[in-house]
Amino acid sequence: MVQATARNRPWLWRPGPGDIPDRDRGLHAGVADRIAELLTDGAERNARSLAFRGSIAVSATFPGAVAVGAGAFTARGRGARSIPIAIKVEQRVISDSPFMQSVERRRPGASMRAYVTRTLPHNSVIVVSNRGPHEPRPEGGFARGAGGVVTALLTMAEVMGADWVACARTEAERALVREHGPSGMAPLISSQTQLHYVTPTPEQYEMYYSVISNPVLWFIQHYLWDLANQPIINGKIHKAWTDGYVQVNKQVAAKVVEVGRQLPDRPLVMVHDYQLYLVPQLIRDQLPGAIIQHFIHIPWPTPQYWKVLPKPMRDAILRGLLGCDIVGFQSSLDVRNFLMTCEENLGLQVDTRERAVLLDGRIVYARHYPISIEVAATTRLAFSHGVMVEERKLRDWRPKYLIARVDRTDPSKNIVRGFLAYEKLLTHHPELKGEVQFWAFLQPSRQDVVAYRTYMRKVRQVVARINSQYGTHGWMPIRLEFGESVRKAMAALRNFDVLLVNPVYDGLNLVVKEGALVNRSEGVIVLSENAGAHEELQQHVLSINPFDIEATAEALHEGLVMAAEERRKLHEGARDVVRTNDIARWITRQVQDIRDLVAVPGQRDREATG
Repeated sequence: MVQATARNRPWLWRPGPGDIPDRDRGLHAGVADRIAELLTDGAERNARSLAFRGSIAVSATFPGAVAVGAGAFTARGRGARSIPIAIKVEQRVISDSPFMQSVERRRPGASMRAYVTRTLPHNSVIVVSNRGPHEPRPEGGFARGAGGVVTALLTMAEVMGADWVACARTEAERALVREHGPSGMAPLISSQTQLHYVTPTPEQYEMYYSVISNPVLWFIQHYLWDLANQPIINGKIHKAWTDGYVQVNKQVAAKVVEVGRQLPDRPLVMVHDYQLYLVPQLIRDQLPGAIIQHFIHIPWPTPQYWKVLPKPMRDAILRGLLGCDIVGFQSSLDVRNFLMTCEENLGLQVDTRERAVLLDGRIVYARHYPISIEVAATTRLAFSHGVMVEERKLRDWRPKYLIARVDRTDPSKNIVRGFLAYEKLLTHHPELKGEVQFWAFLQPSRQDVVAYRTYMRKVRQVVARINSQYGTHGWMPIRLEFGESVRKAMAALRNFDVLLVNPVYDGLNLVVKEGALVNRSEGVIVLSENAGAHEELQQHVLSINPFDIEATAEALHEGLVMAAEERRKLHEGARDVVRTNDIARWITRQVQDIRDLVAVPGQRDREATG
């Protein structure tokens, strides 16, 4: 291996004009054309994305899952070898109809690959996240990694030919590293993506993830703390910060630096989410010429709410993020809150017009890129055999009106208030009794955290009370299901009359986009004004304050009785927004800003005047 030096790795130092290497590594040929075929031709991949975003567990086996594919985790270095795996996949759902052909044309494909290659020809990409793209099963083989971050990054890694740095979170992952080394080919990605594991101790990971990341940061960023009583910042939290969160962030950054120093071109490091806020500045200290972006998938609260955290912690988070060139968010409100937080809590100069922070002679840009879904893969799943089977079952019991929701049992999802609003609907409109049913799919979430267990118990209790109080011999007001039900969830999204998405606060919420895309009943979406997706969809939904159950009940009723023409207009408008602002657009907007603001400053102005 060539020794990394300032001569052959210019980004080890801050490059000046003309110092960027001329070599173009390009992308792995044909990678982007195969994106929608990951694991199960895109269908199961998006099912797993639905599982996280809609908070239902993943069911990897659909009716028709008859094919068995082979893959391998290939370790690198001396004595490298492949670990054979078996992966269940679903048969391709192929149609020669003009509709499905038009869907296929929406896949992120060769044009997107060419765009990325042309736009960033001199960069080697490193994707950084808490979770990796796959999870080894104790009995052998691999499963797709759960999580919305993983889902989005799979497409990004494919298109950009990225290396991927992630934590070995489970004993199965740690065993894989012990046996085969920390780096290898990612078995569930069809490109030559290299996966590099970081191996914190179980104790470090527990403090980093299950104390600081969840619930402390998650609750702050979703405004969930009952501030009169919680949190209590005690010695346990201080220790978890110092010995857990800080240490794991240092380990992740060290791995990124190690990988970056061996890459053929200038590193472009794309860090993701709230678990890794300290990583950008740690990388900047050692790779000052790298391009660094951090995308935050959850809301960014006001500067006042950040003061729940002790000053050393919140300052470290901000300064960690300010090691970036660009900090990405889901909504323009998040951008404004971030700029205000830098100004108020750190006393830094910000430019609200340019959406930038000035720090030590550097400019750090803040931009919003609302994440989205892969239209082709989601549509394929919606038309899959398994979903069709569930739709036939639905016809046997479907009421006149169907209200649906798909969520994790996370307090931020506001499930209890949603059921209380439905109760108000039944009280105010008794004519709907026996005519409507609320069909909810819920995945138990983070049951190792007391607050989550308590919330799930409240969900069960309120459903039991409403069903007992309002139900009859032949009618149950709420149909509540927990667990693995991807096909049923998609059947519900295809057939709802009203979809309730009422989070207290949410970074984006992709269930609403999936529902808008696949629904075939011209269903109406009732959407919280505090969901990030509201910024894009507000003209095509019924907006609600998520705390107001009376107004939510009114919106549910309006959605149920709305005139057909108005329903059609709302449905088509929401669907068109999702089709336009798809996952490819999410990636290309980031790529363009990286080029215009960092990699080739002034490029946008030159194109505008040229």
